[in-house]
Order: sequence, then C-alpha cells, then structure tokens
Amino acid sequence: MSYFVLCTFDLKNANRQDYENAYADLEELGLKRVIVGDQGGNVVIPTTTVTGPFTGANASAVRDFVREKVKKAFAARRFVSEIFVLVGDNWAWGGATT
Repeated sequence: MSYFVLCTFDLKNANRQDYENAYADLEELGLKRVIVGDQGGNVVIPTTTVTGPFTGANASAVRDFVREKVKKAFAARRFVSEIFVLVGDNWAWGGATT
C-alpha cells in the first residue's frame, strides 16, 4: 500500500551546511523539500520538513522504517536532533504561501 510520509526535524547547534547535508541525506531516502501538486506546479514544504510517498505493509511499519532511516542518516553525521514522522494512507494535502 502507498503511504504519504511527512518528517519534520530540528538539529541542535547546527549551522546552514549541517541543514543542507541533512536535506541531501533525506532526499536520498525519498523525502523532499519540494513536491509536485495534483494540478502540477511545485509546492515548497516549510523549513525543516520533508515529505514523500512510500510503500509498506501498514502505516506503523512505514513510520518505523522511515524513522530508523532518518535516525541512521543523522547519526552518521553526528547530528543531535528531534525527529517527528507522520504517515497517512488516505492522503490529501495542500500548500500555500501568504
């Protein structure tokens, strides 16, 4: 089944390059800062949040898989972080700027 994953994070005592490295690692996992909307066009996800579609047996399994991948990627860079992963199976989302 396909799931929509949203991951938000905060890096403690990090600089701009640390955040750029984090975003690069997350993109390799399939979690992106910019996604394409249903009607086309790019939607920019707010800062320190990434998202992407994943498949798995159930929402809990996908949550655990993504959370562990993010933890490993951040641990490899010795980041001290807070991570929150949300998984939805009947997804609808919208973005806007003001």
